[in-house]
Amino acid sequence: MSEYQYFEFQTIDRPLTADEMTELRRWSSRAEITPTRFWNEYQWGDFKGSPRRWVEQYFDAFLHVANWGTHWLMLRLPVECMSLTDVNDYLLEDGMEGWQTAEHLVLSFRSETEEPDWEEGSAWLSSLIGVRSGLMRGERRSLYLGWLAQLWAEQLDDASTEPPVPPGLGELDATHRALAEFLRIPDDLIVAAAESSAPLQLREIGSAEIAGWVAERSDAEKDALLTELILDDSAHRLARLRQRIDRELNPVDAGEASNVPRTVAELLDRAETLTRERQAREAAAQAAEQARRATEAAAARKRHLHSLRGHEEALWRKVDDLIGHRQAWAYKEAVDHLKDLRDLATADGSLDALTARIQRLREKHARKSTLISRFDEAGLGCVDRRGA
Repeated sequence: MSEYQYFEFQTIDRPLTADEMTELRRWSSRAEITPTRFWNEYQWGDFKGSPRRWVEQYFDAFLHVANWGTHWLMLRLPVECMSLTDVNDYLLEDGMEGWQTAEHLVLSFRSETEEPDWEEGSAWLSSLIGVRSGLMRGERRSLYLGWLAQLWAEQLDDASTEPPVPPGLGELDATHRALAEFLRIPDDLIVAAAESSAPLQLREIGSAEIAGWVAERSDAEKDALLTELILDDSAHRLARLRQRIDRELNPVDAGEASNVPRTVAELLDRAETLTRERQAREAAAQAAEQARRATEAAAARKRHLHSLRGHEEALWRKVDDLIGHRQAWAYKEAVDHLKDLRDLATADGSLDALTARIQRLREKHARKSTLISRFDEAGLGCVDRRGA
């Protein structure tokens, strides 16, 4: 298997400058570099830059996918939206990491597996970028999922306890479902974890509520906000103001989740129980479906044989005609008709006569080895008296 790596960086709050793009080009002659994106695929060689340093200095999001099993996502947030103290409960020494610079909080999510499937990385970041907006609004589902991924990867001691369980874990949106898939977290483990998660209560924020929020600001604060928006033409200033309004008008409430943290062993045991119960339900549903199909098939077979009643001699003539074609498709149809005749004879109690007639047919066409083989495969040498 050849080597494959995918690297992608994106800016969100501000575009890269021309000087920054020139600096990045020094690290790769093949990469696609725009004011908002750097990406490259490697079939040989390796990325020569430092993903951590680049995220700290240039980019708001980073993704790395490698065919030896690496899934790595990094997100950068302004510290005024979320700081290291806000996320410490979820961080680990490896796999779910976070650190803070003067202006930003950087979060690192990782998943490794020894049995990777071949995949390309180009579709991942677009489906995961929404994790950043949720974090900037204050929700912590992605943080818990990052911790849960390390539990599943056996990076935690059985006696370790879980961090605070955020609301909405049992109702993941498309972005957080994508993150769970990216981190390879089994659905049953998420269901087990979500049993201690309160419902997520979010509501739409209308223009009247935004107008009310603005009216509550002091004149000095409104003047400062307006001046900042006019003097700083970068789009992220307005986006950050909108996120602040959303965070204050629609805060993520911890709800009524359980205050009793569970251990790693308890979560794994519960997930295993859910897996057994789900597999039992699926097996029962599969058995019921198979039984339904068998009943339908038996009824259809019965109707088919009923339609043939009284036309047995016509079927025998069709068998003779088909054998005369000396072709595989004709042999197959002939054998199908003979099986119908066998089942009719079984119902009538006339198997002995049928057996003798088939034997004569075999003797007549004994040189046609392909036909005889089809007879044998269909059990048309010695007729099964138990019926079909």
